[in-house]
This record gives sequence, C-alpha cells and structure tokens, in this order.
Amino acid sequence: MAEHRVSAHLGLDVADYDTLIRRWIPAYDTMLDAVVSIVRTLRAPLVVDLGAGTGALGGAILERVPDAHVHLVDIDPNMLELAAARVARFGTRASSVRGSFADVLPSCDAVVASLALHHVASRDDKRALYRRVLEALRPGGVLAIADATVHEHGAAHDWTYEAWAAHMAAHGIGRAEADQLFANWAKEDTYQPLHVELSLLADAGFEQPECFWKQGPMSVYGGFRALYATRTP
Repeated sequence: MAEHRVSAHLGLDVADYDTLIRRWIPAYDTMLDAVVSIVRTLRAPLVVDLGAGTGALGGAILERVPDAHVHLVDIDPNMLELAAARVARFGTRASSVRGSFADVLPSCDAVVASLALHHVASRDDKRALYRRVLEALRPGGVLAIADATVHEHGAAHDWTYEAWAAHMAAHGIGRAEADQLFANWAKEDTYQPLHVELSLLADAGFEQPECFWKQGPMSVYGGFRALYATRTP
C-alpha cells in the first residue's frame, strides 16, 4: 500500500487544507455541490469516498443527504484522522478505513472522489480502478469524480492553466506562485483530458460515461451502473 501524505505533497498542515483549497481550486464548492446532487438521487445510499482527504465531500453528503451512509477511504493517516473527526457527529452513518485505490471496494450504491484520483498516473491503472468500481456498484449505482481534466498540450491546455491562474490571482496568489504550485503538483498529479477519462470509463464497462458538470479546469464526471445487464443480440 503506497504512502501518499498530503502534508508532504502539498507542503501544508492538514488543518489548513480546507481554507487553502478554495484559493487554489476554481468553483470548489460548486464542484462538491454537483457531486452531492448526484448522490441525492439515490435512495438510502451507501457511499464510498475514495481518497477522502479532510472529509469535505463525505461530510457534505452526510449533511445534505440525510439517509446516506459514507465510508471514508484514504491512505494518509493524518488526513483520515481529520476526516473521521469531521464526520464524527454523524455517528454510525459514517465510517473510515485506511486503504489505497488498489484495494477491493465494498458493495455500495455510489463511489465518489474529490481531487484524489489524479494520483493514479497510469491510464491502465485507472481503467482497472474503474472496473473495480463498476464491480462494487449495485445496479443503478453511480461513480462521481470531481477533479481537474486538462489537455496534455496545445491551445486548450494553455487556456485551462490561464483560467486556473486567474482564479488564484483573484484570491491573492500571484502568477509566479501559481506556476510554482502547478510545478509542485505535477510531480505527483496526473490530469487526463476529459475525453480520455470518459473513454477509460467506457473501456471499464460503464455504458454511458458522462460529464455531469464542468467549469474551467474542474470537472465532475463518471457514470451509472445499468439497472439491468445489456443483452447481446
């Protein structure tokens, strides 16, 4: 189980994460709202939050989907402790476990991830993860991923980072500092283009991969598991 510690990767104390993430990530709260709105369509869902971080997404689901249960999964023990403290007020509706993206997932109604799956660098590994997610989802269940989707090069790539830097500038982060943050994150983060993510989901067996929401570099994408198996003619 590979180590990934946010405090080392991002260069900050985990307690500062919730404040800084809104300065770094465009439309962060709107992005989480989009995931919550998808989960809210399910009845009494058991939700697995992969790479739960501080528990911001899991906590939002517990707060706004009263019949949901959320299982937090993270490899970083510091983050997992912080996430567990955040959701402790929800009692038995919340649980947590230290685990990696390579672990087998429990049977569930939804799998969600916020700014986490970009740590899966290999497209083959991500396709395999999506297959494990699909196998874990019950019929009608959903995968909803909130993350950056960026073209590898070209005009769209350049525009995306200009938009991202503009958001940071509006929150007091100058261009030199923004570029340094991008460089630091690139050492561990791999952002795939949206069309690649949708293709990987299709390869993994999701019948209708979907982009549910997008603003600038940030997207919410994923897919539902079909209620019934598709019959081959």
